[in-house]
Amino acid sequence: MSTVIVGGGITGLLLSYSLSDSLVVDFKGPKNSMASLWTIIPPLCGDLFGDCLRSEEIYSTLCNKLGVNFKKVNVIRSSEKKLGGKIIESKEIKELEPKVNLEYAELFDNGMFVEGPQIISSLTKDINMKKEMVKKIVFDNKSISYLETENGKIRADQYIFTLGYGIYELIKGLYNIDVNYFKGHLIITKKIGLKGILIVNDRIAVEGDNLYLNGDSKPQQDQSIDYEEISKTLKTFSNVIGPITDKLEVKVGFRTVVPTGPIVTRISDNAILVGGHKLGFALAPILVEKAISLLKG
Repeated sequence: MSTVIVGGGITGLLLSYSLSDSLVVDFKGPKNSMASLWTIIPPLCGDLFGDCLRSEEIYSTLCNKLGVNFKKVNVIRSSEKKLGGKIIESKEIKELEPKVNLEYAELFDNGMFVEGPQIISSLTKDINMKKEMVKKIVFDNKSISYLETENGKIRADQYIFTLGYGIYELIKGLYNIDVNYFKGHLIITKKIGLKGILIVNDRIAVEGDNLYLNGDSKPQQDQSIDYEEISKTLKTFSNVIGPITDKLEVKVGFRTVVPTGPIVTRISDNAILVGGHKLGFALAPILVEKAISLLKG
C-alpha cells in the first residue's frame, strides 16, 4: 500500500525508512530535528526509562546499518536535585572527563549520542521526498481522498501526519488536541575533548563532529535567538569546562508537545497522527514502532 507521510523531521524520516512505497511531504525539511542535541539520556526519561533503552537499541542497529557515527557514553550530571546515580568526586570525574572541573557529580553509564546531521542525511538519501506545502486535506466520506499542495494533488492509500512544528495548524480541525510549542537553542562550537554527556544544572553538553550545547526550553513560538539563554548556557559550561571563546553557530528549534502525552491514533479511516513527545528525538523510534503497528493493525 502507498503511504504519504506529512512531516520531514526525524519521526517522518524513520517512518518512511521503515515503510515501502512511501513519500514524505514537507515544505521545510528536517529543520527542527537539525536543532536537536541527538542524545538519549535514560536517567532523564522517568517512567519511560525502558523505552529510552529500547530506543538506544534501535538507533544503534540503524546507525550501524547506515554507517552513521554514534557512541554509548557515560553521563556526568551536576545538579542539586539527584536522580539516583553513583556519586563520584573530582578525582574520578577527572579520570573520566579530564576537561571537567567539578567537586562531585552523579554518574550514569547508559547515555547515547547520535551524530544528528549524519543520520538525517543518510535517511533523506534513502527515501522519496517532496518539498511542498500541504494546503488542504480533502475527504471522501470518512477517508482522505487526497492532499492539496501548492503544486497539485497527492494521493495515497494511507496517510501519516507527524505532529511537528506547523503541522498542528493543518490537522487541528480533524482531531481535537491541545499542543504546546517549546523553543530551545542548539549551540555548536569547536571540540574540546569531552568524552561523554555532561549535564550541569539541566544544561547539556556532548561532542561529536563538534561540541554541542543545549538545555533551555520555554513555551514560546518566537523564532528569533534569545541571547540571554545563550549567555546562560555559555556561562554554565564556562564555569565547568573553561571559557568558550571559539566561533559559535546557534540554531533555534521547536518541540511540539501534547500535555497529556504523545499521540499515536487514527484521525480517519486511512490516516494516523503521531508525535507530541516531550523527549523528541530520544523517543522517536518508539513512536514509529507504535504507528506502524497501528497502521498494519
